[in-house]
This record gives sequence, C-alpha cells and structure tokens, in this order.
Amino acid sequence: MRNHPEYLNLIVRYLNNPQDESLHAAITSYRAESPENELHFKEVERIWQLSSKSSRLNLLKVKDAERNFKFSLKAVSSRSSGITKWLSGVAAGILIAGAGLIFFNTKTKTELITVKTGAGQIDTIALVDGSKIILAENSIIKYPGKFHEKTRDVSLDKGRAFFLISKDPKHAFRVNMGESRVSVLGTSFNLIFSKSKIDLDVKTGRVLFLPYKDAVSSILSAGQGLTYNISQKQFVARQSQNSDSWITKELVFVDTPLEEVCKQLSGCYGVEIIFDPGKRITKKFNATFKNEDLKDILKVLQETYDVKIRKEGTQLVLKTP
Repeated sequence: MRNHPEYLNLIVRYLNNPQDESLHAAITSYRAESPENELHFKEVERIWQLSSKSSRLNLLKVKDAERNFKFSLKAVSSRSSGITKWLSGVAAGILIAGAGLIFFNTKTKTELITVKTGAGQIDTIALVDGSKIILAENSIIKYPGKFHEKTRDVSLDKGRAFFLISKDPKHAFRVNMGESRVSVLGTSFNLIFSKSKIDLDVKTGRVLFLPYKDAVSSILSAGQGLTYNISQKQFVARQSQNSDSWITKELVFVDTPLEEVCKQLSGCYGVEIIFDPGKRITKKFNATFKNEDLKDILKVLQETYDVKIRKEGTQLVLKTP
C-alpha cells in the first residue's frame, strides 16, 4: 500500500470536490493500480463519512475533532488493523484539511453575478480575464467577479450566448449547462441551451464537449457543430454555418438545403420560419447576405425555389406547390 501523505492528501481533496475532473481521473487511476490501493481508498472514504459530524465543527475544537476521528476509526473492521493504525496517526490531519477547506472556501467564495436579458435585448459582458460574452435576448448567464480556481467557470442557465475567450493554457474556461459542460483554452463559439437540447457551434479554435459526468467527451474544431438531445442523451454532429449571424447580421450559404436555410434565418432574425415541402427539392442554396432585411431574403428564396410564403400565427411557412 502506498501509505504516503501525498496519496492521503489526494483522497482528501477528491472527497472535498468529487466533481473535479482531474481529481476524479487521478483517483480512478490510483484505485485501479492494485487491490491494496482500492482498500486504502475505501477505508479513508469510510472514515470520512463516519466522521461527517466532526467535520461540521468547522475548526472550533481540534482535539475534539481528533477524538471523534479516532472513535470513527474504531468502528472500522478489525481485519484492517494495519490501515487503522496508520490512519489513526493522521486522522486529525484529515479533519483539519477538510475543515481548512471549508474555511478557505468561505473566505474566498466569490458571489456570482447574474445577467438576464429580455425580449429584443442583447447584452455584452466583459470578464475580468479579458474574455467577452455576448448574451442574446431572453437568456440568463452567471459568472464570478473574479476567478479564484484553476478553471474559469460560468453558467449558461438559459438561452443563447456567443463566447470570445482569452487564451490561458493554465486555466481552462468552462461553460456549465445543467449536467453538460463545454471546456476551452482560447477560442470563440456559440451556445444555445434549453430544457430539451444544446446547440454548440465552433467559430475558431477547438472546444471539448462533455454531455454529462463520466460520459465520453467530444472535441470540435472550427466550422464544426453538434446538437445534443438532453433527455435522450444523444447528439448529432453537423457542419456549422452562420452561428454568429444573430450578432453580425451576415449570412453565407454554401450548398445549403432549403430546410437548413430556414433554420438559420430563424436564428438570425428571431422569427420562426418553417419549410413545408409539397414536393421534394434537391437544389442547394448559395448566397451571401449582409445587413439585409428578412423580407428581401425571402423574396430571393421565392424566386429561386418558386415557393409561397404564408403567415400562420407567429410562424412564417415556406411551401412548394
């Protein structure tokens, strides 16, 4: 068994923050190396759980904390007396480390800033690291005033946002959306988050997408995108086009199917546009528009595809004869 303080410290840090991906990977590797290591981890974890009442003392009485830990150690099966003897010498250290982390987090906890946008409102947020977030209408994002950790974490709770992230190889930038996460070092990308799905489009650089804890992650490069179905836990990879058009009002279509054209126009102009084909259309659309009125683009589509446009409630429906 690797009875060294560094491994105990690793386990303590992991038990304090099991969501940390690097700590999770290190612990998984350590436990898999030998049955002895696995037993070591289990015993420390059991003591940690048995002494949860002691950990809530929050540094008030270290001697009492040590006594509580030793009492917990006695509850551990006698078959592991070797481990118990060693751990009894560092029991108080575990508690002090845990309580110290509670104290540290209390002192360094940064209050999150919440930004919400209403209908027709776009907001630009400048982060302390030089990164920029452009928040679309009807969206919510949370971020700290300062980044204290090894990662730069923000949360997109709802809606759409475009991210331009400053490079910092030592501090990954992470966007959390429910169980899902996007991690980058320095790039630009567009995100749409709703209760049912996530749309990710990479403008420059590369990003890592983790759909949920312990899932297989995916790496996307510039020009690539994906749509993730949250309830089914499945995603579809696709080519990314015009993901930032809602900001730039510039649209470039290259061999784009008409149905996809309608989706991208909807995202750019905030109007739901649906293609309802009466007959199959195989002809792809190639065009570039910049700061054009939607009605002018729709006229081009009418002339190109011989479609009729009608309004149904809040929707615009393109239909072929």
